[in-house]
Amino acid sequence: MTGASEGFLGRRLLSIRNSIDLETDLSELMKLRRKEIKILIRLGNLAVAGETSEKLISENPFWPPGYSILADLLCRSGRWDEAEGLFEKAASEHEKAGNAESADKLRTGPVYRLAEARGDYEKCSSLCSGVGELKAVLRIRSERLLGDNNAILPTLPDNRLAAQLLNLEKAWRGISKQNLLETALEWDNTEPEWRWRFIVESIDMEREPDFDKWSIPVKKTVCPVLDPRFNKEWRMLTDDR
Repeated sequence: MTGASEGFLGRRLLSIRNSIDLETDLSELMKLRRKEIKILIRLGNLAVAGETSEKLISENPFWPPGYSILADLLCRSGRWDEAEGLFEKAASEHEKAGNAESADKLRTGPVYRLAEARGDYEKCSSLCSGVGELKAVLRIRSERLLGDNNAILPTLPDNRLAAQLLNLEKAWRGISKQNLLETALEWDNTEPEWRWRFIVESIDMEREPDFDKWSIPVKKTVCPVLDPRFNKEWRMLTDDR
């Protein structure tokens, strides 16, 4: 981070804190606290960000984003098991509030990936119950990880992430390994954790990986990638290359 960027963020943080002191509406106050934490993270002040997140949860125990923010911070500190529990808590609070879509996003996102990283494929499978294009693809992914490659693959979904991960599942089953590199190169900064899994697994499937051609999407990876497997995989793919 440049000095100018850090200075801008510092001024922005001061402005938000001044607004917090004046704000009386609870919902707006929580939004401001969330912005404050995000800036603290960008400034690398994880300790203060953590303290602020814990205070936010203690004052608003039924607000799901508070748990997600703290879970994100715990991931950055390598406290994966605690983070997984907090992401589950956030999903549960979303569900209680009638926001099933947000609950599903957490369960098919960070909760699924953290369970998968631990090798708990049974839990991964249970997280994919119900309808939805992404759930359908993750369900066959978890079945493959459990040793069952006989599932009928769904038709090409409209959901972009589901379509990308379906192509990966097809490749694992030997149906098609075309366009994996092209997909990785075209993948933007959204869903960085799934993007990284796509890259690593695509390389794993090659008998003699051409690390030079894969070095472009690897080096374009925006860090940190919040996955327990990332640091080891990063070192493996970038060492001496």
